[in-house]
Amino acid sequence: MKPGFLLVLISGLFLNGFSQPAIHTSDVKHFWLAYDLVLAEKDSARRVSIIQQRYLDPGSQGLKDFATKRGWTADRFVQAIDAHPQFWQSVRPKTSKALQQKRTIDGLFKKYQQLYPAFRKPDIYFLIGYLETGGTTTTNSVLLGTEIVAADSTVDATGLVPLLQGFFRTNKGIAPLIAHEITHTQQKGGDMETDRPSNLLGFCIAEGACEFIAELLTGKTLQHPYLQYGRMHEKELWKTFKLEMHGTSTRNWLYNGGRKDVPVADLGYFIGYAICKSYYQQAANKRQAIADIIELDLEDQQALDGFLQQSGYHPQ
Repeated sequence: MKPGFLLVLISGLFLNGFSQPAIHTSDVKHFWLAYDLVLAEKDSARRVSIIQQRYLDPGSQGLKDFATKRGWTADRFVQAIDAHPQFWQSVRPKTSKALQQKRTIDGLFKKYQQLYPAFRKPDIYFLIGYLETGGTTTTNSVLLGTEIVAADSTVDATGLVPLLQGFFRTNKGIAPLIAHEITHTQQKGGDMETDRPSNLLGFCIAEGACEFIAELLTGKTLQHPYLQYGRMHEKELWKTFKLEMHGTSTRNWLYNGGRKDVPVADLGYFIGYAICKSYYQQAANKRQAIADIIELDLEDQQALDGFLQQSGYHPQ
Protein backbone atom coordinates (compact mmCIF):
# COMPACT_ATOMS: atom_id res chain seq x y z
CA MET A 1 0.00 0.00 0.00
CA LYS A 2 1.40 3.39 -0.99
CA PRO A 3 2.27 5.70 1.93
CA GLY A 4 0.12 8.50 0.48
CA PHE A 5 -2.93 6.26 0.23
CA LEU A 6 -2.38 5.01 3.78
CA LEU A 7 -2.26 8.60 5.05
CA VAL A 8 -5.50 9.43 3.28
CA LEU A 9 -7.17 6.30 4.69
CA ILE A 10 -6.05 7.03 8.24
CA SER A 11 -7.14 10.66 7.92
CA GLY A 12 -10.53 9.56 6.68
CA LEU A 13 -11.01 7.18 9.57
CA PHE A 14 -9.89 9.86 12.02
CA LEU A 15 -12.34 12.43 10.67
CA ASN A 16 -15.13 9.87 10.52
CA GLY A 17 -14.64 8.85 14.10
CA PHE A 18 -14.69 12.38 15.40
CA SER A 19 -17.52 13.62 13.18
CA GLN A 20 -20.01 11.09 14.54
CA PRO A 21 -21.90 11.78 17.77
CA ALA A 22 -21.37 9.31 20.56
CA ILE A 23 -24.02 7.31 22.39
CA HIS A 24 -22.84 6.95 25.98
CA THR A 25 -24.20 4.05 28.05
CA SER A 26 -21.50 3.40 30.66
CA ASP A 27 -23.28 5.33 33.42
CA VAL A 28 -26.25 2.96 33.41
CA LYS A 29 -23.96 -0.02 33.82
CA HIS A 30 -22.04 1.72 36.61
CA PHE A 31 -25.28 2.54 38.41
CA TRP A 32 -26.52 -1.04 38.55
CA LEU A 33 -23.17 -2.28 39.79
CA ALA A 34 -23.33 0.32 42.57
CA TYR A 35 -26.99 -0.52 43.21
CA ASP A 36 -26.19 -4.19 43.89
CA LEU A 37 -23.44 -3.18 46.31
CA VAL A 38 -25.77 -0.76 48.09
CA LEU A 39 -28.40 -3.47 48.58
CA ALA A 40 -25.81 -5.80 50.07
CA GLU A 41 -24.36 -3.16 52.42
CA LYS A 42 -25.86 -2.47 55.87
CA ASP A 43 -23.76 0.51 56.97
CA SER A 44 -25.53 3.73 55.96
CA ALA A 45 -22.38 5.80 55.49
CA ARG A 46 -20.78 3.07 53.41
CA ARG A 47 -23.87 2.86 51.19
CA VAL A 48 -23.64 6.57 50.39
CA SER A 49 -19.93 6.20 49.72
CA ILE A 50 -20.61 3.38 47.24
CA ILE A 51 -22.88 5.59 45.11
CA GLN A 52 -20.35 8.41 45.22
CA GLN A 53 -17.30 6.31 44.40
CA ARG A 54 -18.80 3.73 42.06
CA TYR A 55 -21.31 5.88 40.17
CA LEU A 56 -20.97 9.65 40.50
CA ASP A 57 -17.18 10.05 40.66
CA PRO A 58 -16.32 7.89 37.58
CA GLY A 59 -19.31 9.25 35.65
CA SER A 60 -19.27 10.51 32.10
CA GLN A 61 -19.26 14.20 31.27
CA GLY A 62 -22.99 13.92 30.71
CA LEU A 63 -23.55 12.52 34.18
CA LYS A 64 -21.41 15.24 35.71
CA ASP A 65 -23.38 17.89 33.80
CA PHE A 66 -26.69 16.39 34.89
CA ALA A 67 -25.59 16.05 38.52
CA THR A 68 -24.45 19.67 38.55
CA LYS A 69 -27.68 20.94 36.98
CA ARG A 70 -29.89 19.06 39.41
CA GLY A 71 -27.69 19.15 42.51
CA TRP A 72 -27.60 15.37 42.75
CA THR A 73 -26.11 13.89 45.92
CA ALA A 74 -25.20 10.31 46.74
CA ASP A 75 -27.42 10.18 49.81
CA ARG A 76 -30.47 11.12 47.71
CA PHE A 77 -29.79 8.13 45.48
CA VAL A 78 -29.71 5.83 48.48
CA GLN A 79 -32.96 7.30 49.76
CA ALA A 80 -34.64 6.72 46.38
CA ILE A 81 -33.38 3.13 46.22
CA ASP A 82 -34.77 2.40 49.68
CA ALA A 83 -38.07 4.20 49.09
CA HIS A 84 -39.10 2.35 45.92
CA PRO A 85 -37.55 -1.15 45.85
CA GLN A 86 -40.24 -2.65 43.61
CA PHE A 87 -39.83 0.08 41.04
CA TRP A 88 -36.07 -0.37 40.72
CA GLN A 89 -36.36 -4.13 40.35
CA SER A 90 -39.06 -3.83 37.69
CA VAL A 91 -37.36 -1.10 35.66
CA ARG A 92 -33.87 -2.64 35.66
CA PRO A 93 -34.29 -4.92 32.61
CA LYS A 94 -35.99 -2.10 30.73
CA THR A 95 -33.01 0.21 31.18
CA SER A 96 -30.79 -2.42 29.59
CA LYS A 97 -33.15 -2.68 26.64
CA ALA A 98 -33.19 1.12 26.28
CA LEU A 99 -29.45 1.09 25.67
CA GLN A 100 -29.96 -0.88 22.47
CA GLN A 101 -31.30 2.11 20.58
CA LYS A 102 -28.48 3.03 18.22
CA ARG A 103 -30.56 2.23 15.13
CA THR A 104 -33.46 4.30 16.43
CA ILE A 105 -31.22 7.27 17.20
CA ASP A 106 -29.43 7.02 13.84
CA GLY A 107 -32.83 7.01 12.14
CA LEU A 108 -33.92 10.13 13.99
CA PHE A 109 -30.69 11.90 13.07
CA LYS A 110 -31.05 10.96 9.40
CA LYS A 111 -34.63 12.20 9.29
CA TYR A 112 -33.65 15.41 11.08
CA GLN A 113 -30.93 16.07 8.54
CA GLN A 114 -33.55 15.79 5.79
CA LEU A 115 -35.92 18.20 7.52
CA TYR A 116 -33.23 20.65 8.59
CA PRO A 117 -29.93 20.51 6.65
CA ALA A 118 -28.17 22.65 9.29
CA PHE A 119 -28.81 19.94 11.91
CA ARG A 120 -25.92 19.39 14.33
CA LYS A 121 -25.82 15.88 15.76
CA PRO A 122 -25.64 15.93 19.57
CA ASP A 123 -24.10 13.35 21.85
CA ILE A 124 -26.61 11.13 23.65
CA TYR A 125 -26.04 10.18 27.29
CA PHE A 126 -28.08 7.46 29.00
CA LEU A 127 -27.93 8.08 32.74
CA ILE A 128 -29.76 7.05 35.90
CA GLY A 129 -31.21 9.65 38.24
CA TYR A 130 -33.51 9.34 41.21
CA LEU A 131 -36.86 9.71 39.49
CA GLU A 132 -36.53 13.46 39.11
CA THR A 133 -36.45 14.14 35.39
CA GLY A 134 -36.66 12.27 32.11
CA GLY A 135 -34.31 14.45 30.13
CA THR A 136 -32.58 17.74 29.57
CA THR A 137 -29.91 19.15 27.27
CA THR A 138 -26.69 21.08 27.06
CA THR A 139 -25.77 22.96 23.90
CA ASN A 140 -24.45 19.78 22.28
CA SER A 141 -25.74 16.86 24.36
CA VAL A 142 -28.98 15.11 25.26
CA LEU A 143 -29.04 13.80 28.83
CA LEU A 144 -31.63 11.07 29.47
CA GLY A 145 -32.91 9.89 32.83
CA THR A 146 -33.12 6.27 31.74
CA GLU A 147 -35.02 5.06 34.81
CA ILE A 148 -37.89 7.28 33.61
CA VAL A 149 -37.70 7.14 29.82
CA ALA A 150 -37.39 3.34 29.81
CA ALA A 151 -40.33 2.76 32.16
CA ASP A 152 -43.77 1.85 30.89
CA SER A 153 -47.13 0.61 32.16
CA THR A 154 -45.66 -2.70 33.32
CA VAL A 155 -43.28 -1.28 35.95
CA ASP A 156 -44.30 -1.20 39.60
CA ALA A 157 -44.95 2.51 40.18
CA THR A 158 -46.51 2.09 43.62
CA GLY A 159 -45.86 5.15 45.76
CA LEU A 160 -44.50 7.31 42.95
CA VAL A 161 -45.97 10.74 42.21
CA PRO A 162 -49.06 10.78 39.94
CA LEU A 163 -47.17 12.65 37.22
CA LEU A 164 -44.70 9.76 36.84
CA GLN A 165 -47.43 7.14 37.05
CA GLY A 166 -49.32 8.90 34.26
CA PHE A 167 -46.21 9.12 32.10
CA PHE A 168 -45.42 5.44 32.56
CA ARG A 169 -48.95 4.45 31.59
CA THR A 170 -48.71 6.29 28.26
CA ASN A 171 -45.00 5.85 27.46
CA LYS A 172 -44.60 4.11 24.10
CA GLY A 173 -40.82 4.16 23.86
CA ILE A 174 -37.89 6.52 24.01
CA ALA A 175 -37.96 7.75 20.40
CA PRO A 176 -40.44 10.63 20.98
CA LEU A 177 -38.55 11.87 24.03
CA ILE A 178 -35.18 11.77 22.27
CA ALA A 179 -36.77 13.48 19.27
CA HIS A 180 -38.06 16.20 21.59
CA GLU A 181 -34.75 16.77 23.36
CA ILE A 182 -32.54 16.91 20.28
CA THR A 183 -34.48 19.93 19.03
CA HIS A 184 -33.47 21.81 22.18
CA THR A 185 -29.83 21.32 21.15
CA GLN A 186 -30.60 23.07 17.84
CA GLN A 187 -32.40 26.09 19.31
CA LYS A 188 -30.68 29.35 20.19
CA GLY A 189 -28.92 28.74 23.48
CA GLY A 190 -29.65 25.02 23.51
CA ASP A 191 -29.11 24.50 27.23
CA MET A 192 -32.62 24.45 28.69
CA GLU A 193 -31.25 24.83 32.21
CA THR A 194 -29.20 27.98 31.75
CA ASP A 195 -30.47 29.50 28.48
CA ARG A 196 -34.20 29.37 29.05
CA PRO A 197 -36.29 32.19 27.58
CA SER A 198 -37.37 34.86 30.06
CA ASN A 199 -40.89 35.26 28.67
CA LEU A 200 -43.84 32.87 28.69
CA LEU A 201 -44.49 32.90 24.93
CA GLY A 202 -40.84 32.08 24.21
CA PHE A 203 -40.85 29.33 26.83
CA CYS A 204 -43.92 27.68 25.34
CA ILE A 205 -42.71 27.91 21.75
CA ALA A 206 -39.35 26.45 22.82
CA GLU A 207 -41.07 23.38 24.24
CA GLY A 208 -43.87 23.21 21.69
CA ALA A 209 -41.43 23.31 18.77
CA CYS A 210 -39.77 20.21 20.18
CA GLU A 211 -43.11 18.42 20.41
CA PHE A 212 -44.13 19.35 16.87
CA ILE A 213 -40.81 18.38 15.30
CA ALA A 214 -40.85 15.13 17.29
CA GLU A 215 -44.09 14.28 15.48
CA LEU A 216 -42.48 14.96 12.13
CA LEU A 217 -39.46 12.84 13.04
CA THR A 218 -41.40 9.86 14.38
CA GLY A 219 -44.32 10.08 11.96
CA LYS A 220 -46.73 9.57 14.86
CA THR A 221 -49.21 11.86 16.59
CA LEU A 222 -48.00 12.32 20.16
CA GLN A 223 -50.47 11.42 22.87
CA HIS A 224 -49.05 13.07 25.98
CA PRO A 225 -51.76 14.10 28.48
CA TYR A 226 -51.20 17.83 27.92
CA LEU A 227 -51.59 17.39 24.16
CA GLN A 228 -54.73 15.30 24.52
CA TYR A 229 -56.28 17.80 26.94
CA GLY A 230 -55.18 20.74 24.80
CA ARG A 231 -56.84 19.38 21.68
CA MET A 232 -60.11 19.04 23.56
CA HIS A 233 -59.98 22.47 25.27
CA GLU A 234 -58.10 24.56 22.76
CA LYS A 235 -60.42 27.57 22.68
CA GLU A 236 -60.58 28.20 26.41
CA LEU A 237 -56.85 27.57 26.86
CA TRP A 238 -55.97 30.09 24.18
CA LYS A 239 -58.35 32.67 25.65
CA THR A 240 -56.53 32.45 28.99
CA PHE A 241 -53.03 32.14 27.55
CA LYS A 242 -53.38 35.34 25.48
CA LEU A 243 -53.76 37.33 28.69
CA GLU A 244 -50.52 35.96 30.15
CA MET A 245 -48.25 35.27 27.17
CA HIS A 246 -46.18 38.46 27.42
CA GLY A 247 -45.45 37.90 31.10
CA THR A 248 -42.52 36.10 32.68
CA SER A 249 -44.29 33.63 34.96
CA THR A 250 -44.56 30.03 33.77
CA ARG A 251 -46.29 28.66 36.86
CA ASN A 252 -49.71 28.21 35.21
CA TRP A 253 -48.36 26.62 32.03
CA LEU A 254 -45.03 24.85 32.40
CA TYR A 255 -43.12 22.60 34.79
CA ASN A 256 -46.05 22.53 37.23
CA GLY A 257 -46.56 18.82 37.73
CA GLY A 258 -46.77 19.23 41.50
CA ARG A 259 -49.77 21.54 41.42
CA LYS A 260 -53.28 20.25 42.02
CA ASP A 261 -55.10 23.39 40.85
CA VAL A 262 -54.33 22.88 37.15
CA PRO A 263 -56.31 20.32 35.11
CA VAL A 264 -53.20 18.88 33.45
CA ALA A 265 -49.55 19.79 33.93
CA ASP A 266 -47.49 21.51 31.24
CA LEU A 267 -50.31 22.81 29.04
CA GLY A 268 -47.89 25.41 27.69
CA TYR A 269 -46.31 22.60 25.70
CA PHE A 270 -49.60 22.25 23.84
CA ILE A 271 -49.88 25.99 23.19
CA GLY A 272 -46.39 26.16 21.68
CA TYR A 273 -47.00 22.96 19.74
CA ALA A 274 -50.24 24.29 18.26
CA ILE A 275 -48.62 27.59 17.22
CA CYS A 276 -45.66 25.84 15.55
CA LYS A 277 -47.92 23.34 13.80
CA SER A 278 -50.09 26.14 12.46
CA TYR A 279 -47.00 28.03 11.25
CA TYR A 280 -45.78 24.93 9.41
CA GLN A 281 -49.14 24.09 7.87
CA GLN A 282 -49.67 27.55 6.38
CA ALA A 283 -46.12 27.80 5.01
CA ALA A 284 -45.56 27.25 1.30
CA ASN A 285 -41.91 26.30 1.88
CA LYS A 286 -41.98 23.57 4.52
CA ARG A 287 -38.20 23.26 4.86
CA GLN A 288 -37.90 26.99 5.48
CA ALA A 289 -40.73 26.77 8.00
CA ILE A 290 -38.77 24.17 9.97
CA ALA A 291 -35.73 26.45 9.95
CA ASP A 292 -37.87 29.38 11.08
CA ILE A 293 -39.26 27.37 13.99
CA ILE A 294 -35.86 26.12 15.14
CA GLU A 295 -33.94 29.37 14.66
CA LEU A 296 -36.54 31.71 16.18
CA ASP A 297 -35.02 34.07 18.73
CA LEU A 298 -36.96 33.12 21.83
CA GLU A 299 -35.87 36.26 23.69
CA ASP A 300 -36.99 38.70 20.99
CA GLN A 301 -40.57 39.67 21.84
CA GLN A 302 -41.09 41.37 18.50
CA ALA A 303 -39.88 38.28 16.64
CA LEU A 304 -42.11 36.06 18.76
CA ASP A 305 -45.16 38.22 18.11
CA GLY A 306 -44.37 38.24 14.39
CA PHE A 307 -44.02 34.46 14.39
CA LEU A 308 -47.36 34.09 16.15
CA GLN A 309 -49.05 36.43 13.69
CA GLN A 310 -47.58 34.63 10.67
CA SER A 311 -48.70 31.28 12.09
CA GLY A 312 -52.31 32.35 11.74
CA TYR A 313 -53.03 30.56 14.98
CA HIS A 314 -56.22 31.86 16.51
CA PRO A 315 -58.66 29.11 17.51
CA GLN A 316 -62.26 30.22 17.24
